[in-house]
Amino acid sequence: STMTSTPLNAALAAETKANPPKPVEVVRLEYAPLKYVVSKVSLDFKLYTGRTLVESVLTVTDYDLQKGESDVGGEDGLVLDGEEATVKLLELSVDGCEVALVADVDYILKPGKLIIKGDTLRRGASSNETVMVVRTTVEIVPEDNTQLSGLYKSGDMYCTQCEAEGFRRITYYPDRPDVMATFEQVRVEANAKDFPVLLSNGNLVKEGTCEGDTNGDTRKFAVWSDPFPKPSYLFALVAGDLGCLEDSFTTMSGRNVALRFYSEHKNVSKLSYAVESLKRAMKWDEDTFGLEYDLDLFNVVAVESFNMGAMENKSLNVFNTS
Repeated sequence: STMTSTPLNAALAAETKANPPKPVEVVRLEYAPLKYVVSKVSLDFKLYTGRTLVESVLTVTDYDLQKGESDVGGEDGLVLDGEEATVKLLELSVDGCEVALVADVDYILKPGKLIIKGDTLRRGASSNETVMVVRTTVEIVPEDNTQLSGLYKSGDMYCTQCEAEGFRRITYYPDRPDVMATFEQVRVEANAKDFPVLLSNGNLVKEGTCEGDTNGDTRKFAVWSDPFPKPSYLFALVAGDLGCLEDSFTTMSGRNVALRFYSEHKNVSKLSYAVESLKRAMKWDEDTFGLEYDLDLFNVVAVESFNMGAMENKSLNVFNTS
């Protein structure tokens, strides 16, 4: 793996900060399928004051093989989106490639993109039971993120907004809605006292206290798993000291779903109408469309500090109460 004290994309970031790119109009007719897509993803967030580390493990699939089609053309490589001015690329590796990857040979960095060459992916896969796996470690600073896009600190809590193109401000990823990947594991770790509530999409797999803490700073972790493929813009993460009102809903097939509404502690007493509204909406979906909720848990975060209005992330809705 390539681990340097200087981020791999530092020179590019300096260039971008000196000459910020102008917005580019994207036309639908220019759309083309990616040659390589991500089918599974694991993420590990370590939240510290003033910096957050994000480790990602991407399982990559050849689009042609997946769709059984002839060659789709396009770039022979995995094209990842990432904003270098926000996302510091600290480590990059491909499972099966023993030697550190070389810039411009194994991968290419250009404004807004990280491309892992097809030859590099295939070389790694040949030593890794034919599975293509790309790993990155990046550093971001949610406290400095004033765009309300990506992961940002708002008041005393961390929150995300990934629609439409916020995920590329969190880590390098094919940040487009046609890439549907299973977020198999999302681990979130933070200071236990300040952030007792750690949320992401899907079902809660486990949570607990981190071992081997530094400076007597007790840290907590939670691991989430969403079994259903989704695009990156529906990813969500919330970390904070929030109160909770819990209820449940029994689906039409008799499954019991936990409903948890989170807000600032002082506002928990105002959540019951929202809980009833959700239960009526879930019932209406079943009666009208025959649609049954597909997870064990439905989380809603209703806070004063979130500034997007509302965002319907899969199983972790966030809305503004103010």
